[in-house]
Amino acid sequence: MNNNLTFGLNNISQVFSIFLGFIVLVLAFYMIVSGNHPSELISWSLSVLGLSFILCLSTLIFGALFCILKLNKSSVRFSKFWFETGLQFSNGISTLALTFTLFGISLGIGELSISKLDISSINQTIGKLTNKFSMAFFTSVIGLPLSSIFRAILIIIFENINIQKTEFLLENKIINRSAK
Repeated sequence: MNNNLTFGLNNISQVFSIFLGFIVLVLAFYMIVSGNHPSELISWSLSVLGLSFILCLSTLIFGALFCILKLNKSSVRFSKFWFETGLQFSNGISTLALTFTLFGISLGIGELSISKLDISSINQTIGKLTNKFSMAFFTSVIGLPLSSIFRAILIIIFENINIQKTEFLLENKIINRSAK
C-alpha cells in the first residue's frame, strides 16, 4: 500500500513539474518575443479567457499529461487504458474550447441584443461585442491545437508500444509472421 502511494505521488509530482516547466517556457518565450513582463500575459489571459476557462483547461492538460506519463511507463497490459483515458482528456480540451467559443459568441449576441444602438453608443457597444468575441475565438485558438498535440503524442506513444509488442511476439515466435 505504501509503495503504491509513493509511486502515485511520484507520478503526480513528475506531471506537476512538467506542467509548471511548460508554463515557465511559455512565459519566457512571451518575454523574449514581446519584451513585456510575464504578468502582462497573465493579466491578459485572465481578462480575455477568464479564470474558469484557465482552470478547466489546466485540469484537462494535467490529466492528459498524467496519461501520457503513465502510458509511457505502463506495461502492455495497461497501455490501452492509459491511451483511451488520455484521448478522453484531449477530447475534453477541444470540447471545452468549442463550448467557450459558443459561450463567448452567445454573450456577444446577448450584449448586442440589450444594447441601445445609436450614433452616440455604437463605439461602446462594438467594444463590448469585440471583448466577448475575442474570448470566444481565443479559446478555440488555444484549445483546438493543444488538443491535437496531445492526441498526436498519445497515438505515437501507443503505436510505438504496439510495434514493440508485435516485434517481441515475432522474435519469440509466439505469433506466426503470416498471421500478422
